[in-house]
Amino acid sequence: MQKIHRFALSALLVAMCPPVVVAQSCFFSADFEDGIIPAAWMNTSVTTVPAGDPVDAWTIGTAAQANANDYFPVKDIPIGNHFAMANDDALPCNCTMDDVFITTPNIDLTGRTNLAMECRVFHEMTLGGGPAWIEATTNGTDWVEVDSLPAVLGEWQELFIDLSAFDGDATFQLRFHWSDSGTWASGFAVDDVCLFERQAHDLRIVGLVNHAIYFDPFDQVIRSLSYRQIPLEQADFVSPAIRVQNRGTQPVADMSANVTVRLNGAEVTVTSVFPGDPPLPGATTNWLLLNSLQTDQLGTWEFDVELNTTSGDDNTADNYDTTAIQITGPGWDQGYSAMARDEGRVQGLMGSDEGFIAANRMEILYPGVVARGVSAVLGWNSQQGEVVRAILMDANFAFIDTSLRDTIDQLDIDLAFGGAPIYLPFPSAPSLAQGDYFVGLQRLSGSGFVSVATSGNCAAGASAFMEGSTFDLTWTDAVPMVRLHLSDFGVGVANLRDHIIGEVSVRPVPMAHAGTVQFHLARASRTTVQVLDLLGRVQFTADLGVLQPGTHLQELDAEAWPAGSYALRITTANGALDARFAVVH
Repeated sequence: MQKIHRFALSALLVAMCPPVVVAQSCFFSADFEDGIIPAAWMNTSVTTVPAGDPVDAWTIGTAAQANANDYFPVKDIPIGNHFAMANDDALPCNCTMDDVFITTPNIDLTGRTNLAMECRVFHEMTLGGGPAWIEATTNGTDWVEVDSLPAVLGEWQELFIDLSAFDGDATFQLRFHWSDSGTWASGFAVDDVCLFERQAHDLRIVGLVNHAIYFDPFDQVIRSLSYRQIPLEQADFVSPAIRVQNRGTQPVADMSANVTVRLNGAEVTVTSVFPGDPPLPGATTNWLLLNSLQTDQLGTWEFDVELNTTSGDDNTADNYDTTAIQITGPGWDQGYSAMARDEGRVQGLMGSDEGFIAANRMEILYPGVVARGVSAVLGWNSQQGEVVRAILMDANFAFIDTSLRDTIDQLDIDLAFGGAPIYLPFPSAPSLAQGDYFVGLQRLSGSGFVSVATSGNCAAGASAFMEGSTFDLTWTDAVPMVRLHLSDFGVGVANLRDHIIGEVSVRPVPMAHAGTVQFHLARASRTTVQVLDLLGRVQFTADLGVLQPGTHLQELDAEAWPAGSYALRITTANGALDARFAVVH
């Protein structure tokens, strides 16, 4: 089958799979997001086959680059993430990698105590691939193994390694060691390296979700997938769950979580929950339930969680997290009864120059509702003149209904560039029984390229990409921005952006060194501001949190931006608005 093409726009964190590193506590770190091996790191040299040219064994790349030849399927979590990898098949290497290392520079640990390291690794040992280790030295010559890494199929592993045996050493080094066993294998990847000093008591939240993640994602009775929006007809209870890590050196006696529930910013309840036994030092719990909380009114429900322990905590900065869900209803101010599983911000694209369906699985718990239509955010690189339609399928991908065909025009491209959706109604408005459905955007056959925006990551089996005449199926890591609506849009697509957001302006025009964005929100919403250049590269991002209705200002510093044209994108929970401006120096 053809490969899915993904084009990352930014590397934003997502709630589904948060990395374990807290950057502000690391005295030595590497996240590889600048695309190069860090200065002073050492790289093994290998030779290509059959030319014999020397190349570096370790490179920096994305999941798409790692899996360029379909043999090293690294999970793209978070979307567009960069990492270090040894890959004996993908460019620039067709090499033997029977003994390859990537090594840190000397790290002076003088005066440092209770050392530990966190990182993520992707290590499957497929196609004959060999083992992997993490090793350390205090003299640059004699290396000792600090961890032998197990093989885990299809997932990033989050590692926590006690390095206290090296406290105070002035010439410390670490290296990641992999072998392809001298055979044609896959690869090994490492990311988010963090060395830090452990405190005695340090619990922290490493994950918070708003759904029953501990159930089978294919269970058709329990809602087990993550949603940003759910129509009121399908709303009942939200079941937040957390993962907790003991980063400290000592056990803690107990832990509790204060859960504050807010509706449209107003406090509804505050409850104290005892989610379970605290983890031992260095360990992380499985998902812990924070009770089921009723969400039976329209609006945005927020769940603020604060972790507490009677043993005390030497670092409370990481004891707080929040998640939210919007209960939608008819009309633009209520979200047109949207059922959405994406995060609401464009993070990447998936598409093809062949026919395809990009679909999300939606869980209908209460029958008697009708599917009015689908909204979808097209990729900004989609070509005019290509034909798309919405499609509704049952849990086994059997056809139920489609919208009329829609030919992509310039307005659709403008909406795509701003992260705003097109809307495709179902003429027959089919009734939905209890069960799972796949809601998708279908690109019909043609000669050009079409893509769909993606936002956030998902569990296996939750989002699908089906391509070609036989609809070859790939379960995707990224969530297509395709949403189901149980009520019709009341305004035309052309007016959708302005109706949802309001007005936006950028001044001065043109901008020399700095400027101001002024925008108006019609309703409270979590809001993000981005500036992109003409190639789609993000120059500026600001997560403004939840803003109240009214006029808001955002300052821009354009001093370091090259002269040229730029796009401004304001994204909220219900849509996006864009503007263009120029920078001159």
